[in-house]
Amino acid sequence: MELANWFSSISERRWPILPSTLVELKDACARHSDLISFTTLANVCLSDPFLLFDLLRVVGGSRALQRNESIPSVEQTLMLMGLEAVVNRFGKLTAIAPVEGKLDPEVMDAVEDWMGRSRVAALIVKEWLSISGEHKVEDCFVAALIYNLPACLYLIYRNQLPDKPLLQEVADAFNTDYSKLLEQFVKAIPLPAGLLNLLGSGAPNKRKQLLKLAMATANSVEQGWWRSPWNVGIDAAAKLIGATQQQAYDAVVQACLMVARQHKVDAYAYPARALLFCEGEYLRPELKKVAVLSASPEQLDQGVRESIRHLGNDLKFERILYYRYDHDTHSLRLKYQVGLAEGHVLRKLPLELDPGTFFALLTSKPQSFHAPDSVRLQLVRKYEDEFFEHIGDCEFAVMTLFAGHRLAGVFYVDNGRSNKVIDETIYHRFKELVARLSPHP
Repeated sequence: MELANWFSSISERRWPILPSTLVELKDACARHSDLISFTTLANVCLSDPFLLFDLLRVVGGSRALQRNESIPSVEQTLMLMGLEAVVNRFGKLTAIAPVEGKLDPEVMDAVEDWMGRSRVAALIVKEWLSISGEHKVEDCFVAALIYNLPACLYLIYRNQLPDKPLLQEVADAFNTDYSKLLEQFVKAIPLPAGLLNLLGSGAPNKRKQLLKLAMATANSVEQGWWRSPWNVGIDAAAKLIGATQQQAYDAVVQACLMVARQHKVDAYAYPARALLFCEGEYLRPELKKVAVLSASPEQLDQGVRESIRHLGNDLKFERILYYRYDHDTHSLRLKYQVGLAEGHVLRKLPLELDPGTFFALLTSKPQSFHAPDSVRLQLVRKYEDEFFEHIGDCEFAVMTLFAGHRLAGVFYVDNGRSNKVIDETIYHRFKELVARLSPHP
């Protein structure tokens, strides 16, 4: 299905909400008008992303909101609509439920799981902002609840559990990056334009960065609390808000527990359950080796420089780039290079690790990747990363470097001048050379 057609089909209908939410709404709206509280209704909306979605669509096309690019608070939106209009609109909602042939119970469970992750992310970013002294938090809270909605709607349409990580599968299905899909989703429905300040592709700022880090943390909590790829986002958030890593981590734990205790549906407890996982056996045999390597950053840096010499002198790669992972900005920054022309864009271009991007996926675990010409073209179309715009039309190989279980950097090699093919023998020698620096193959 074309993306525009899919968005059109979404906007043409109203969507059901959680059964428990519908019960709460009916109870609240059945009272005498003098006893109906907008504050109570607002809290119900913020507990169910689908109900929030239904409400935001009412004001999404407002010309006034489009002009000042604001996100009205949920309570303000309800008050602007008026009590009678609110009761009438909410009175026509239905509850989402498994229906044979239309929505399988397992898919329903997955939808509720991803709605719950949005709730967790919303509470995480709210607490992180509070720690940093910012009290305006509802815009980020609302944006977090909207973030996973396209993915939830995709699950409902497909009625099948994903074969890949969900956001990646949605992006692959429409041949676009998930962040770009999300931006188009806000515009197409339409939702309040102010959401684009947080979910759009504009200039980064602290609030936007914290939102993305909170989403990545909540959406991948099942990866394991002990794994470095999951903890790097929390480390980056701690630096952004001027807190310790423990404070930032505690905010994650409290968010998971709060959503689990509200227990609107069973799946809302899954993130908290994931925090109870025991450390995986596959990590334990290498802990001793990890400690030795992690203790000496200088030794690792010396090894990186020695490897670059071998890659150039022995394997004859024409361009060699080593990107160091920067914890403060949660990005990759070029530290060493061979073969880049003076003034080349890549000399100063940081590689952002936004969720769903090529380098975010690559650095999620120790791994390597060989991109012959046909594969490189697919990557360019799929990810539209600025990096691919500047490497030229040549095949390449990349490999992550982990110091213990913490991301240290990424090696990139190609033959950018001659466009010479990287054969399998050379590729394997490249992998072996980088692997010697890390305890992971």
